[in-house]
Amino acid sequence: MSEDLLMLIDKYLGDMIEHIVYKYRYNVDLEEEYEQLLKFIYRRLVRAWFRGKDVTYEEFEAALRSARRKRRQLEILLSYLISRYAARNGPIYMPTGHDWYDERY
Repeated sequence: MSEDLLMLIDKYLGDMIEHIVYKYRYNVDLEEEYEQLLKFIYRRLVRAWFRGKDVTYEEFEAALRSARRKRRQLEILLSYLISRYAARNGPIYMPTGHDWYDERY
């Protein structure tokens, strides 16, 4: 895995990854673990999109561009991948108080 491929993920998905980590309060320290998180996401995307085969820079960039067009589905996929990464670090954030409770119930 080359640095160029990680830079592609950062370029196309970096803002979304950061947004998801903060929105869902995943147990991920972006300052210290960002590169490891990108590597984890890269491996999982290659496995899912290319069946684990070697991928060229151009192929991967085209796949990222295509995925960004389906923003909601990409956000769900990234949220899942980040949650899997965060699970390795300990407990995932559990909502407290009114984070999840709707007073209608």
